[in-house]
Amino acid sequence: MVQTMTARSAALPAQYLWPRRTLGLIVLALVLALSLGGVVMDRRAMTMAPASGGGSDALFYRQVIDDLAKGRSYYEAATAEMRKDRFPLRPFVTVRPPLLAVSLARLPNEGVRRAALIGLAVAVVLAWGLRLRRLWRAEPVGYGFTMLLLVSGVAPDLAPKAYLFHEAWAALLIALSLGLRRPDRFLASLILGLIAAVMRELAIPFLLVMAVLAALEGRRRESLAWTVAMAAAALALAAHAVMVAQATSLADRPSPGWTRFGGWAFVLKTVQWNLIVAAAPALLAPLLATPALLGFLGLKGGLARRTALTVFGYVALFCIVGRPENFYWGLMIAPLWPLGLVGVWDATKALAAGHPPPIVRTLKGLEA
Repeated sequence: MVQTMTARSAALPAQYLWPRRTLGLIVLALVLALSLGGVVMDRRAMTMAPASGGGSDALFYRQVIDDLAKGRSYYEAATAEMRKDRFPLRPFVTVRPPLLAVSLARLPNEGVRRAALIGLAVAVVLAWGLRLRRLWRAEPVGYGFTMLLLVSGVAPDLAPKAYLFHEAWAALLIALSLGLRRPDRFLASLILGLIAAVMRELAIPFLLVMAVLAALEGRRRESLAWTVAMAAAALALAAHAVMVAQATSLADRPSPGWTRFGGWAFVLKTVQWNLIVAAAPALLAPLLATPALLGFLGLKGGLARRTALTVFGYVALFCIVGRPENFYWGLMIAPLWPLGLVGVWDATKALAAGHPPPIVRTLKGLEA
């Protein structure tokens, strides 16, 4: 994932170099402005544990799981508990898909449920550690730094109530999907991505990223497979909508909506799900998150490209969609966004010199 950028063998004519250098300097200035502006606007309102921002949500999810363990049907239990807690029931996406609650209800107790999520987190770290083994041989320090960043983003999923949050599971499934994908073997990655999307519809954009990049790289069979997975996730979501409609009525409370254009301020709230950020002063979030996005431009290879576009996609989404209390959506990219910090130096050098960063070269025939 981490490869040092090489200088071009031939110098660019001045009329081409200067516009690129100017554009690169504008990008660097924007990163600096977002970092410093983020320090000013940052309103840190959470700690690392998921329960801190959604204590009532955690209690609700736990009660639904307990109801299912006693034999109650999912939609009956979920809608009844939501009415009792005065949660909105319209539109249908206010009710989570049933996969996670039904699966957890089949486990014997809370300890086993927590252990299942922790086991998934360990699998993510192991999968990425093996995937980056070439980096270990070439740059042991870089390998250690990369793995430390990954662990810092996985750490929130070890919190006691993290197993109750769909976003925590979906994020780890996405990270594991990325870590297991190979150019010649993508079935396991595909299955994990589909499970994430069926478990939490917020994971569907990840399937789109994988399909688009496979198409750009000329991998038609893989692109078709990811497209079929998107269709399957959409069908599952449609079936969920039908079931929710049958269990609710116009008398149930509607949601106030999620399109809030919270912009960079909301993004900064979503990236607080990180061990380093949680343990440091509040101003550290913008000073890490903004350079991390820049750093993805300095990384090469198929894994870096897929990770970067996944993070960029969710950041763009969070700029538009999400109420302030939805900051826990940041769990979706918590394991991934810190990895951009690995490429900050290479991205800065490339932009300052007027060279296009590697991540923009997502064309047919690239290394996948």
